[in-house]
Amino acid sequence: MRFAGLHRLVVGVAAGIFVAGCAGKTKRPESVPAAAIVPPADSSGLAGVWDGLLQETLTEGMGAGDTRVEKQEWHLEQVGTTITGYYLAASTFTSGDGRPYVCSRKASFSALVRFDVTGHVRNGLIQIHEITQRASQGRCNPGLRPLAQYTVKMKGDVLTLLAEGQRQLLYRNRGNRETSDVLANAAAAAFGPAENPLAELAAPPALGRPSPSPEGTSGALPVDVSGVWIWEHRGAIPTGDEKQEREEWHVDQDGARLSGYYDRVVREISTDGHAFKCSMDTEFEIATRYKFRGEVRGNQLMIYESSYEVLEPSACDNGKRRLDAYEGMANGDEVRLIWGVGGQVLRRPRPDVPTQRF
Repeated sequence: MRFAGLHRLVVGVAAGIFVAGCAGKTKRPESVPAAAIVPPADSSGLAGVWDGLLQETLTEGMGAGDTRVEKQEWHLEQVGTTITGYYLAASTFTSGDGRPYVCSRKASFSALVRFDVTGHVRNGLIQIHEITQRASQGRCNPGLRPLAQYTVKMKGDVLTLLAEGQRQLLYRNRGNRETSDVLANAAAAAFGPAENPLAELAAPPALGRPSPSPEGTSGALPVDVSGVWIWEHRGAIPTGDEKQEREEWHVDQDGARLSGYYDRVVREISTDGHAFKCSMDTEFEIATRYKFRGEVRGNQLMIYESSYEVLEPSACDNGKRRLDAYEGMANGDEVRLIWGVGGQVLRRPRPDVPTQRF
């Protein structure tokens, strides 16, 4: 449900995972046309292991000011003009103000995600596409992000990847695989055996089938969470401008099953009187509707976003969203949710305040 943003490259990267915000008033880097990258004629050496690293400071959302360090390890195979493989992305997040994350109860946490890729070499151009992504189990699951497509140039032991104007570098790993494959070992522990890294990765529980009940909820009747819920937040972003966020949740409940949608509205307001370049105005607004399903056992909730649609298009929308999963607890007129790296509290609207804006 959050926007994914731009990141600062250190020695080599693949695409970022997490959240940033809408377009600001600073000039964006110009995109490099794919035609400008011309791979060498011999691209048969793509097979092997390639490493990348990035570091960024988050500039938007509830994690603004936090840092992320991500190590990536790409495993590629090539048969003729066909490329297959995957890469592992291990990210470590560190709180910028020392406050602990909700998911880890500490000032840092780590997460591991696997991306399966495919590609081809055609007319001298190398293209690689992400086709699936899966995250390891845990409360600090980073959620999903849009899958990326890369144009690739290979020069010796360096791969240059281009995606959405971002230049990314990977370096061939020629070390001893038995001692240097740290990420593969981590993946084996997180996902399952090396020959099938995703074998043990748990999918969201199927609705209507038994799943492990949290302590204290076994056999308890599901609480009623149907109806309308509101979440609101406002604060300053690193540019000094004001950001207002509002979500209006509409929940339908059938026994233990949940379904519905919520409308998320993000408004940014210039505090220095200068207009945003993307809107030519001193404020802009983006509205998105997210559909979800879930279940409730006792007072414990699990919610999975399934799709989204843009309700109010804006030139300031960077278009980067992801679908999240939530754990929650209902208590009277409050529902406390944990999602990825953060949390929020939904509350029943006051009866004298209109809710639906759309």
